[in-house]
Amino acid sequence: MALDPSARRWLNGVGALLGLAGVVFVGNRLYTYAGEIDFQRMGVGAYAAVAALAGLYGASNLLLALGWQRLMRHLGVPLSRPWAIHAYAISQLAKYVPGNIFQFAGRQAIGVAAGIGNGPLAKSTVWELAFLTIGGLLFSPLALPLAVANVPGWVGWICFTAAIAIALWLVARVGGADLGTAAMLYIAFLALSGVVFVAAYHLAGGSRDFILAPAIAGAYVIAWLAGLLTPGAPAGVGVREAVLLFLLGGFSPGPVILLAVVIGRMITVIGDLLFFVGGRFCQITVEQR
Repeated sequence: MALDPSARRWLNGVGALLGLAGVVFVGNRLYTYAGEIDFQRMGVGAYAAVAALAGLYGASNLLLALGWQRLMRHLGVPLSRPWAIHAYAISQLAKYVPGNIFQFAGRQAIGVAAGIGNGPLAKSTVWELAFLTIGGLLFSPLALPLAVANVPGWVGWICFTAAIAIALWLVARVGGADLGTAAMLYIAFLALSGVVFVAAYHLAGGSRDFILAPAIAGAYVIAWLAGLLTPGAPAGVGVREAVLLFLLGGFSPGPVILLAVVIGRMITVIGDLLFFVGGRFCQITVEQR
């Protein structure tokens, strides 16, 4: 798809503006969350843990970028790994702009500016949302002990493992290797996100019972999905926190859960910023080639 230089500059400008708007909103959120945390309760070890978890979460975003790369390959548009990471990282911060759709609009603009057709880009967004939605629902069995009394954790584990295995097999069998790999990468991102929140929950003083960790991770993925699917909620702000308060209310006091979601938000925001910076480095790599 050929574009004249002025159109290319305009589309690149749109993508850059959406990324900048995301940075502004991220900064505002960081300022808000910082004011809600009792920093005097957090020692050097806690700060180091938050930094490490932010780095882990930022790195986990690579799974999303590589999953998108696989989706584009399935749609007949092969992308280099550095360019895919660059495009995904630059556009991803726009999810913090109210509307909860601008990360997809930014990626569309960046892709079209690079000469990719609108059709494959739009289809990749549909596939991505489908994988994230279905993948998030597959984590629901893990949260059974939180919702149903006297349900042992192993029941949720068995249902979760079976559901994931069947889903991945079906996707690979029907859609091929690229779709199967993409689905696996998106599910891995959701799993890592749950693990990160479990760590944040422990930092806030929540239950350290290892048996409850899968249920807490499952609750986080469900809350994350609720935020993703709520129109107009930038990065699920408010929705995710409300769902977590509801699901975890029977296991910890409200202040502990609130502190956990605030720490969790700070981790994800800083992690998204780190991923954005990494995407800029990938852009430099691409431009130098």
